[in-house]
Amino acid sequence: MNIVVPSSKVVAVAGKAGTAKTGWRVHLCWAVSLFLVSLGGKLWYILHYGSSLPYYDQWDGEAVDMYIPYFEHQLSLANLFTAHNEHRVFFTRIYDLALLLLNGQWDNLVQTVCNAIIYTAGIAGFGWLMAGLIGKRIWPVIWLPLVLILVLPFAYENTLWGFQSSFYFMALFSLLTVWLLGMSEPKSSRWRLGLMAAGATLFTVASGFLAAVAVATLVMLDLLKDRRNWRQYVPTLGACAVLAIIGIMIKVDVPRHHQLAAHSLGEFLNALATQLAWPCAFQPWVAPINLLPIGVLAWIYIRSDHREMLAERMILGVGCWVILQAVAGAYARGSKGQILASRYMELSCFLMVLNCMCIYLLLTRHRRHLKFPRICYLSTAGWLVCCLFGLWSLNGFIAKSVLTSVQFSAKAREEATRAFMATNDEHVLNDKEPLLLPFPYVPMLVFLLRENDVRSRLPTCVRDPLKVLDKGDGTFVHNGWKLAEPDAPTERSWGSYSVAGANVPRSFKSLPIKKSTLSYLEIPVAGDLGEAGLSLQLVDMASGKTIDIKPTRKAGGRWLNIQVAAPDGEFEIVARDESETKWFAFKEPREMGRFSYLATKVSAAWGYFVIAGLACLIFSLVKLFADRTLIGTSPDGELRERAGSGLVSYTERQN
Repeated sequence: MNIVVPSSKVVAVAGKAGTAKTGWRVHLCWAVSLFLVSLGGKLWYILHYGSSLPYYDQWDGEAVDMYIPYFEHQLSLANLFTAHNEHRVFFTRIYDLALLLLNGQWDNLVQTVCNAIIYTAGIAGFGWLMAGLIGKRIWPVIWLPLVLILVLPFAYENTLWGFQSSFYFMALFSLLTVWLLGMSEPKSSRWRLGLMAAGATLFTVASGFLAAVAVATLVMLDLLKDRRNWRQYVPTLGACAVLAIIGIMIKVDVPRHHQLAAHSLGEFLNALATQLAWPCAFQPWVAPINLLPIGVLAWIYIRSDHREMLAERMILGVGCWVILQAVAGAYARGSKGQILASRYMELSCFLMVLNCMCIYLLLTRHRRHLKFPRICYLSTAGWLVCCLFGLWSLNGFIAKSVLTSVQFSAKAREEATRAFMATNDEHVLNDKEPLLLPFPYVPMLVFLLRENDVRSRLPTCVRDPLKVLDKGDGTFVHNGWKLAEPDAPTERSWGSYSVAGANVPRSFKSLPIKKSTLSYLEIPVAGDLGEAGLSLQLVDMASGKTIDIKPTRKAGGRWLNIQVAAPDGEFEIVARDESETKWFAFKEPREMGRFSYLATKVSAAWGYFVIAGLACLIFSLVKLFADRTLIGTSPDGELRERAGSGLVSYTERQN
């Protein structure tokens, strides 16, 4: 028979032990481990493939539309809501402006590191939410898929390009919308917060309004379950309709982007299938198989008499959102039916996580509804094989082919920009491929690099160095180095290496250098600095305080950037080489903002985040298996576990 157990009574049965075991502490360590491992993975990509130099849309979307008007006291609130292509990226604009003002420097690396922290924390929160709705035993099932969608390189554009925070904001606000607006009593405080989150999605990416459409779709599923109480759904449906209409009305048509859209039904369907088949993007025929778990769960949800199926509702709501985003992407960017750009995969990848949750629920909580369990187990195994193959092929292609090109292009863009900064000659930017330039339209790029409000805030890698002049009484020479690859002629450096040899000791002392406007300095060094008898110091002219430049590892024949705190006032550079066989060289120092310094150090510490996260994971696994005997492994055990969290009521079949 069917027994409906009120939530309050279940909690009483579970007792204090149940509540203690399933409270927030149970999920905290899992969520922290997910956050730390994922953050470490993203930081690794930023460290090896990222660049501080802003790229492409950042030059017009940030510098032209926001920074220059701000420093000229002409930036208004309305400017922050103006369209960038089809999108009104309000949150990205205020976020990037805040980072610029806090740092004193326009640095893409700062943006990407902050993006990584925010997004990994948000997705860890999503995992925590789903584990609270389903039960803590779901953590081993969803932990790895969530980590994979955060650390694998398929969405490298969003990881390495600071301006793509708009996609992160859209994803996080959309998840909040489904949770708060779609799963709360209409007009309650949580429902109103969900309404605010849905409104926020309109000012992220043009397709942000689809979160409201997803909630409306979820409500329609509820209407199929319970047509008699249709009036309770009217406020949510009305709010979603208004938000969707506003989202469509504020979207801007960009004629030059028409060529990117699908031009036939075949192109649209093929582009749609490549997204819905994720991670098997190269095998679009997998799409129907990929949608099967969500489809079966939706069928069970509609046919069930249970009212409190919050986990299922959340999964179906997010699933509707992912499918709607895939439809919008295929329509607007599905030209030739090709795979969409990397940044759009940030949304499609949720399908894999949702399918893991669906399969877990179908094989445990809803197993009695499955007529052929063995076929379901075999289908699950087949789906897992497809996923593993898709992840391997997609990310292998990106890692081997795309990221190598990304790394080369980033270095070429920095070199081209430094050459222009040193010569002020725009010809050094001409005849270069667009991908090898920070911004493809050279006249606009030249204008911005000459604009003082932009030039004075450029990142360390390309900004004008502090001028260094030799007093003339030392034995260091210009370009006194033995590098694996010679420097560009526009680069200035001094070193103790000389083919003809020199008397020992060799020394260098500069004329006074002006005070840095930022908190830190970055000085490239090469050679054997750090060995006995070799020293490089910054000496404060007023206090006499010295700052030693000591690399953490030997630079050898390549330049190694060393970051140090800037002296309080004017300073001089003092170098000394007392070795007969060793040498070292250094370049002029460049200023670095406080947040740029922190971003550099945080990204370099990626391994510590991974180790700490794995330690939390091991602790969580040990605790989970140790607690199984306390909670129980029967359906009643799951009942006590879920009820102890206070999240749900539950209906269980008793024999």
